[in-house]
Amino acid sequence: MLQHEKPAPLLLPVILWCVGIALSRAIAIPFIWQAIIALVIFILAIFLKSARIYLILGICLLLGGMRWTIAQQPSVLEEVFKTRSHIQQDSRFLVTNLISSKTNLYKIRLDEVAGIRIREKLLLCSDYKLTPGQEYSALLEIIPAQSDDVLDMYPSLPRAYIRQSLKLEKTTKSIFPIALWRTKLLANLENKLGDEAEFAKALLFSDTSAKGKYRDDLTRSGMIHLIVVSGLHIWFIYAVCMIFLRAFFPPKIAETVFLILIIFYAALNYWAPPVLRSILMIGLMIIARWRNIPLGGAQLLALSLLIITAINPEQLFDIGLQLSFLCVGVIILGLPHIEWIKEKDLPAANIRNKMNGFFNLLLMNLVVGLSVMPLTLYYFGTASLNGIIGNILGIPLSGVILILSFLILMIPAGNILSASLINSYRFFLYIFNRWTEFVASMPFYLQNRWITGLQLAGCILLVIGGLSMLKKLEIRWQKLVICLFGIALIIIPQLHHSADRGIYIFNCGTGDCILVSLNEGQKIMIDTGPHYRTSDQSWASQKLLPWLNHKNIKEIDWLILTHLDSDHSGGFPDIVSSLKVKNIAVTDETMSDERWKEWEKSVLLNKATIHCIEDTISYRIGEAKLKFLHPAKYYYPATSNSSSLIVRLDYQGKRYLFTGDADINAEYYMLEHYPEELKADYLKAAHHGSKSSSSREFIRAVLPEEVWISVSRRNQWNFPHPEPMHNFQLYAQRILSTADGTIYHPFTQKD
Repeated sequence: MLQHEKPAPLLLPVILWCVGIALSRAIAIPFIWQAIIALVIFILAIFLKSARIYLILGICLLLGGMRWTIAQQPSVLEEVFKTRSHIQQDSRFLVTNLISSKTNLYKIRLDEVAGIRIREKLLLCSDYKLTPGQEYSALLEIIPAQSDDVLDMYPSLPRAYIRQSLKLEKTTKSIFPIALWRTKLLANLENKLGDEAEFAKALLFSDTSAKGKYRDDLTRSGMIHLIVVSGLHIWFIYAVCMIFLRAFFPPKIAETVFLILIIFYAALNYWAPPVLRSILMIGLMIIARWRNIPLGGAQLLALSLLIITAINPEQLFDIGLQLSFLCVGVIILGLPHIEWIKEKDLPAANIRNKMNGFFNLLLMNLVVGLSVMPLTLYYFGTASLNGIIGNILGIPLSGVILILSFLILMIPAGNILSASLINSYRFFLYIFNRWTEFVASMPFYLQNRWITGLQLAGCILLVIGGLSMLKKLEIRWQKLVICLFGIALIIIPQLHHSADRGIYIFNCGTGDCILVSLNEGQKIMIDTGPHYRTSDQSWASQKLLPWLNHKNIKEIDWLILTHLDSDHSGGFPDIVSSLKVKNIAVTDETMSDERWKEWEKSVLLNKATIHCIEDTISYRIGEAKLKFLHPAKYYYPATSNSSSLIVRLDYQGKRYLFTGDADINAEYYMLEHYPEELKADYLKAAHHGSKSSSSREFIRAVLPEEVWISVSRRNQWNFPHPEPMHNFQLYAQRILSTADGTIYHPFTQKD
């Protein structure tokens, strides 16, 4: 066991080193200025003995910032993309990982482009089934990372698309082609376990494509960490390996062999930060024991974090690393050992110790669960305290399944031992699944409840102050102040709406979702984005709801659903179930649709006022006016697009026209009956720039200053089409597309 009461002189310097990395990421400061400031502080530290410790800590902070700045050198591809929108060249690449088997999405290492050696990480969208670990050559089209400045918290990788048939090339450069080894081991598990191999693949190798089957139940049960290869897995493997190796080797040799094997295992898991953290802690613990150096748990934790972030400072922002270090840090630094049952109450020492151990285990699960809640709420909008109960049985069961999976992988099939191991695996997996279902049904689970960055900071302060008081079982005013300050940071974002006032035309692919945030605070949403065909989730649940919650937007005054095509209505159930929606505007065609009737039968629409738009009508919303122009009472639509709601927003002396997927038939009807109503300063182009909409006569009547097109950079319909683009260019001054990211149009602020 780790000894955590020993001194940890590196803990505070490493924390400041990490703070420096985070600050440098948020505020770009030239390296030379950081170096000059660090040199000045170093000189001051030489002469100012009384302030030396604080100055040294300041240097640690600056060193972290300097390390981040050095790491942020632009890649070769980034330099090329400054002058070109894409690259299409013969390329050679190594497939390193399968991200999604449904969409054939892979992570690759690009080794060569047009005969020029390069080493870049990319995402590859392929129509072919590829083998991780295999090297290929093909004509690739490479486009820049499509990160959205508004919606995305972190930048994504550039993407590549195969433009011709592959030429297979076998790699002979690496003695240990890790990805190929990994693929063979995963195939080995599939051959032996069949459909039940997914859990073993997720457990042993954190296989992304295998996690989906278990993700929802494990998330609700608070045990999702059990299928993420983490420190807990490494300690299980360490215990099993040492029992086996010590039967054949002396202790030092056994530990040396283990370290070699576990490094190979870490490579098979693509050097995941939680795995690295555990390996470093175990390795440092072993080396310290060999050399009789007293190292406590906190010192090992600090050393591990320093090594990982020094090698790659970007790992600091990996959610896996943050959760791993937080959990271990809470256990090492924040948990007291409480004697719940005294000797006078229960003289039997054996029973008393076991009961105290059980209660301390519950306390650990509770404290760890509460400590990680802010991170999971911030990143995923979910949190579960069901794990307090679930982990009691879930951890030992997963440990047994892990060991069985490991043995099944190592032992050849077709013998009695292998068959018995497989049957045992299936038995324990059945118990684990039933336990998971039971725990997932417990009510201590939050979903779609994201918190802001300010609230996350407040929660961290609250955790630090609370754990420090819990550790010593005492209340001091300094710790109480920290807790109160943290509570204030949690409450402050609830007192105001922080979203910038204006119109957001969100980058949701080839779909529609628009948010109008008026200066007076009212919110209008037009459509809800698409539902992914290859996933059970909508774009709104993955992208929009986290952003809305981070902006502290909890309610929508008006939700306008133009029509029920999935690229416009895909996120509707998630929006109305997660936010308070006061008014919903739909057409009578929508209300007669079976999907709408299903929503009416559920509780989704109970709290909203439904407005059926059957003719032109206006509504006042604060100082703005919403005027529904289409469909009109005597208009008979031929298609769902023909019946799309068309609404004009009049605000601050400007007109904004939103046209859904309205086609040329709807346009001609409006041109014939009320052309004067169509004039607008800003136009959201109909049907993503399709030639079935945006006729020349209609655009001439609108005569917009600016046109907004909601479309993805690459789509199967090749939107926007040349005909409407020509019409826009004739009559509009500017054309903006969500293919370049979310469009934001600010409103002028009143003095």
